[in-house]
Amino acid sequence: MSLKDFKKINKTDIANGTDALEIEDLSVTRDICTDISKKDISDKTASDNASIKPVQVQNEAEEDDEPDEYAENHDEIAKLKAAQEAASASGPNGQVVYIPKEHIGELPLLELHDIYKIYKMGSEEVHANDGISINIYKGEFVAIVGKSGSGKSTLMNIIGALDVPTSGRYLISGQDTSSMKDDELAAIRNKKIGFIFQQYNLLPKDNLLDNVCLPLLYAGVPKHEQKERAMRQLERVGLSDKWMQKPAQLSGGQQQRVSIARALAGDPELIIADEPTGALDSKTSRQVLGFLKDINQDGNTVVMITHDNSIALEAKRIVRISDGKVVYDGTAEDYAKLI
Repeated sequence: MSLKDFKKINKTDIANGTDALEIEDLSVTRDICTDISKKDISDKTASDNASIKPVQVQNEAEEDDEPDEYAENHDEIAKLKAAQEAASASGPNGQVVYIPKEHIGELPLLELHDIYKIYKMGSEEVHANDGISINIYKGEFVAIVGKSGSGKSTLMNIIGALDVPTSGRYLISGQDTSSMKDDELAAIRNKKIGFIFQQYNLLPKDNLLDNVCLPLLYAGVPKHEQKERAMRQLERVGLSDKWMQKPAQLSGGQQQRVSIARALAGDPELIIADEPTGALDSKTSRQVLGFLKDINQDGNTVVMITHDNSIALEAKRIVRISDGKVVYDGTAEDYAKLI
């Protein structure tokens, strides 16, 4: 059973008034640790789950008229699969592993080999990730795009060292994280990964400078260096003059820029942006995407998670996920021609 199918069955059970497990995303993280990225992800998941309410169905006719947030465009998926199968580079089990022309001959920054993430729900097995193999190279801007229930958030948790796969191997800079314990994963996150969240996840009682300093504090950076590095990143996103302000005094776009500065403060090898424009209007979304492009041009590797094709097309490369599988991995230019 796929993650999408499980969610649809669960939604029907809730609507009918029967017992059902209320899950917004099965890609839950492991035990909370002191790492800021883990804490923020957990807070976000709890907030999302708390907002889920049972749905009362008026009648079957009305239910059929409702848009299905999990529904795929089957013609689109068929075109993407055909393009994927036509690609020349082939990996294990015949799965295509895309290598950008400019990175041929390089060692990948991120290597995912036959990744499975399987959850057991009673007698059912839910394959949130179902045999995913991709490589991501230093300096790339990659969008991972898929519908709700496609498995993209589960994949993000694995890429972000927030969780480990049921089977398969995941390497960051040649270091295998697949069987690491929580404290080892926390060390990887603090040293190698910066997170940008949809809801910003800024600490409301701290000023902007202290918010940006937070991952440096957990990384054990000396206090005077924390302030210097945090101020440099606030300047980079155009907010150094507001360093004493609290998050509530800023607009949504400004808060997201603080989140970007916080992600950059630790000088990570990888930036992961989880639906970074999801809480913003279209104008502010374009500004935030502009910042992501700028930091990518500065040499940072960016992986953006989104459900929106129009947002995904702002990246240079797109990985499309459907039913826990990769159905397309290639340039954004070629992707635009197929959808």
